[in-house]
Amino acid sequence: MKSLWRKFLDQFSTLRWKLTLSYFGVTVAALLVAGTIVILGVSAYIVSKTRVTPGELFIDITSGSYNRLGRQYLSADPPDIEGLGKLLSQFRATVAEISPIEIGDFILNVTSSNVLYVIYTDASGNLIDAVPHDFIQNTQAGQPLDTDEIPGLTEPFNAALSGAVRSDQLINKVGSDVIVGAIPIYHANGSGDLVGVLGFMHKSQLMEVLRWPQISRQVGFILLFITLIAGVFGTLFGFMTARDLTSRLNSLGDSAQAWSQGDFSVLIDDPVSDELGHLGNTLNHMAVQLENLLDERQEISVIEERNRLARELHDSVKQQAFAASAQLATARVQMNPEAGTVVEHMDEAEKLINEVRRELTDLIRELRPVALQGVGLIPAIRKYAKESENQLGIPIEVRTQGVRSIPREVEKSLFRIIQGAISNVARHSQASQAEIHLVYHPDHITLKITDNGVGFDPEKMTEGMGLRSIRERVELLNGKLAIESRNHKGTKITATCAI
Repeated sequence: MKSLWRKFLDQFSTLRWKLTLSYFGVTVAALLVAGTIVILGVSAYIVSKTRVTPGELFIDITSGSYNRLGRQYLSADPPDIEGLGKLLSQFRATVAEISPIEIGDFILNVTSSNVLYVIYTDASGNLIDAVPHDFIQNTQAGQPLDTDEIPGLTEPFNAALSGAVRSDQLINKVGSDVIVGAIPIYHANGSGDLVGVLGFMHKSQLMEVLRWPQISRQVGFILLFITLIAGVFGTLFGFMTARDLTSRLNSLGDSAQAWSQGDFSVLIDDPVSDELGHLGNTLNHMAVQLENLLDERQEISVIEERNRLARELHDSVKQQAFAASAQLATARVQMNPEAGTVVEHMDEAEKLINEVRRELTDLIRELRPVALQGVGLIPAIRKYAKESENQLGIPIEVRTQGVRSIPREVEKSLFRIIQGAISNVARHSQASQAEIHLVYHPDHITLKITDNGVGFDPEKMTEGMGLRSIRERVELLNGKLAIESRNHKGTKITATCAI
């Protein structure tokens, strides 16, 4: 059981699942933050709309029912202060409620309450009553109003008693949530006589505007919804992206594994032009260079070993065979010519020793230092073409022009390019003939390999490993590669390399 659980957990330690879970987490977190920001933004917008500005509040109270009631009772002769007090005792503070807001299928439980407190005094500033009745604690009815009980009311109240009409003199804002002020009440007959003052305090109860328990429930519901939707899409997207990335990394690993075993023919096939693609191309160049270096070291080792064997054969075996031949010749001279059969056997032995010497001479000649199969580039190409003809059953013509000596590494690379091109002809072209044309110029060399096969459309065909290997070898020589082909019109590969 522990083993199965460990295997299950090990799956999530792979790069694919780490990327998948990271996509999932980032998606959920981003959408949750976005949802929270939207909720808070809507809440802030509603709060800003529910708050009343001082100018709006002044107009509402001036034209509202509280002002009309004060004018009605205080314009009586004498002023009906008792009646106004009895009426006000029945009132409560005015509260304006905002209903919850619905957004689609979501209910945003954002409410606010704005409370209005009012105070009536006569023209001398004596308290009549307040709404609510117990709003004023330090002043009894009939006594001068103690305005210090309400911060910010003193200046507007004194301005109202003096008959001021400008709103900036009659209203005052205390903090961000409280507006206080006073409005003069004039006689109903239009004489302009002051009969009283209407004081007020408006308070926005912001602690009730954002109901966090309700919003938390909405956020929790949105989180659940986002987790289900974003989780599915985030996981799928992350899994697909991670699968592509890990596949490309596995391709890098497979090629590196092959290179570690000495097989540099396995190149990284990654056509994407991003950082991993660039890394793959760089590693491919490195692999080609390492292959060339190893081949050169191997050739040097072979040459050194051939030299050693040639020296050993020349200095030991060949010299001993020569000495044996000399001894036989001396013995035959000193032997009686009438020995008959013995002379014949000695003659036969001398012939065998001479044959051994000739064989050793030929073997030493074969072991001499060579490059490209010991015959140079052009003979090696002709030999390879002849062998390919026998294997493929199609004629391969080799043409050269201006042949001269070129650097050994260039010869080797050109030979490898020809091998790759002929290999492509054998695998893909279905050609009935092919040609290798090598032209030596003063500062560069041009190699053309053509066939009359089925061809292809270079714009539509993805460049395979064979052509890519050829292109990389040409680029390592600071050369240029051109590929000309059409469907059923054959193919021509032209490599131009500096020398």
